[in-house]
Amino acid sequence: MPLIGVRELRERTSEVLRKVRDERVEYVITHQGQPIAMLLPVDKTAIEEAAVEAGKRNIAARWDLYARLADQISRAWPTDVHTQEVIDEVRR
Repeated sequence: MPLIGVRELRERTSEVLRKVRDERVEYVITHQGQPIAMLLPVDKTAIEEAAVEAGKRNIAARWDLYARLADQISRAWPTDVHTQEVIDEVRR
């Protein structure tokens, strides 16, 4: 795995990224001679699957939040006020 310094990476970014994309080359990026990061080609399928899974988790979390908020509103809602009355009042 080739080493590439930050300065060289900045100067040759397009070339390096092209090699990563086309030749699947992996780089260790260094700063002052010390490794600080790795530049790796991505597996498009794995990235897409990870994005879908993250989206599913986010949706589930939002529904949980919605359910908690609905429960809080339900507990705090006055018993003598009907929701239809509130909706009619807002529409006026």
